[in-house]
Order: sequence, then C-alpha cells, then structure tokens
Amino acid sequence: MTMNFSPAPGPHERHLKRRLLNPLFPKPERELIQQDVDEAQKKDEESLLSFMTHFQTVVQKATQLELNSESDVVLEIKEQLDECYATSCAMPGNHENLKIAIKKLITAIMSAIRKGAADDPIALQKLDEEDVARELHNDLHERKLIADLMLENTPILENELTPTLLNEEIDDLNAALPLFSAEELGLIAKTAQALLENLRQQGHEIPHAWERFQQIKQALDAKEAG
Repeated sequence: MTMNFSPAPGPHERHLKRRLLNPLFPKPERELIQQDVDEAQKKDEESLLSFMTHFQTVVQKATQLELNSESDVVLEIKEQLDECYATSCAMPGNHENLKIAIKKLITAIMSAIRKGAADDPIALQKLDEEDVARELHNDLHERKLIADLMLENTPILENELTPTLLNEEIDDLNAALPLFSAEELGLIAKTAQALLENLRQQGHEIPHAWERFQQIKQALDAKEAG
C-alpha cells in the first residue's frame, strides 16, 4: 500500500517513515496504514501551531528589550531564542526564514551584551566561546535525528531508541552518540546486540545495522577510556 507522506514531514510523521516495514522495529510498529500517517501529520501540525504561538511571544519579548534591561532577563530571552531555533529544525515545512530571523535577533542581543562587556577581556572571551557553541548547537539540530531526539515531547519512545539509532546513516549517528552517557551507550549496545542476534536467528541479516552497532560500541569504548 502506498503511503501519502508529506514532502517536508514533522517529527511524528518522520518517525513513522523510520518504522515503516523496518524489521528493526517490532511488527505492530512497522505495519502502518494511511490513518497512522494522517494522525501523525495532525500531531505535527498541532505542534507547529503551538510552537509558532510560543515563538511569537518570545519575539515580542525580544523586541521590547531596552538598553537598561536586566542582564538575567536578556540572557533568558536569548536562551529561549536558542531553544526556538532547535525546535524549528524539527517542525514540518520549511522554516529557513524563521531561523534567519532568530539568528538576527540573537546577534542583536549578543552585540548589546558585548558592548556592556567591552572592558572585560575575560567576559568577551566567554562570549566568543558561546558563539562557537551556539553554531555547533544549531548545526547539530539541522540533523533531523538530533532535532527529533531533543524535542521535549519526542516521538521516539524509549523502546524505539535502539532500532532508531541502528537505522541511521553513519554521520548522523556519529553526531548523536555524544548526547549519551557511557551508561546509556552501554545499555544501547547491549540492547542492539540482542536485537540483531534475534533478527539473525529469524533470517534477517541487516549489514547496515550491524555496522551501526559497531559504531556504537566504538563510541562506548572511547567514552569509557576517556
């Protein structure tokens, strides 16, 4: 049966596409019908509407900032804008213009903060480091896997995390693995091995997933060694 997926899906629909006819997921979760897709699209649209309402509130706060605004207030709004950027990466549709607007607002806020720290080289160095960290943060969220995982209400359930990671491409998985502690990676690796060996016994040999398993083990070894 052909599914009517969106050209630019949101997190719930995107996760359905990961699960569809994918032996890494339990049978009930991979056997989908169009109603499942329709419901996921509805959830994504509701999430988008909620996000846009929140975003408009944050923008209003940002545009109402004054030169003498308390630094705590300014930093809180900047953090909210950072969160809005990350969330926008997961939402359905194309939000490039919105992300450009967020970057411009953050740049304006950071410029004001820099002026206030002009005579403090240590503070300026910390601001430079924060700029680099923000760019890394934004780049990471451009990867849909990370954008979906980092959502407050992620559609990737706990029991779906391991098959999701085993299903990813090498670069996306490499970017995601540092998000997990050594203890979490150990559990993921153990679960992945058991899943893949069970599938092998059922006649499902999935080379791509075995390669991702080795990648997870390498990340675990590196974290434990470090």
